Amino acid sequence: MTLEDKLIDLNNMILNGEILQSMDKYYHPDCVVIEKNDVVAKGLQQAKDRESSVFEGVEEWLKSEIKSTAVGENVTMTEWHFEYKHKEYGHKNFDQVAVQHWKDGKIMSDQFYALY
Repeated sequence: MTLEDKLIDLNNMILNGEILQSMDKYYHPDCVVIEKNDVVAKGLQQAKDRESSVFEGVEEWLKSEIKSTAVGENVTMTEWHFEYKHKEYGHKNFDQVAVQHWKDGKIMSDQFYALY
């Protein structure tokens, strides 16, 4: 399976709401997750716990859309558009770019950049 194949599968899993399963399949046990230049999770379990806590408050999922993707040498990128209603954060409508650095077929770091 090529890196492009893995990115397509990863993104399809996300689009199908299989986010935690995609993390089990593609994230390295020692991965890091970075947002706004801060490490927000170290290790697969912490990354999954963080993701679960965000989705616990989602009242209605309105949209997930891939705007573009790119594949380089051990790096992938996806530009996303998301829209949902959250019980704490209200109506969220935003674009972001996810950049994954891969090693041995697994994501070592996943960094998110907000688009304004």
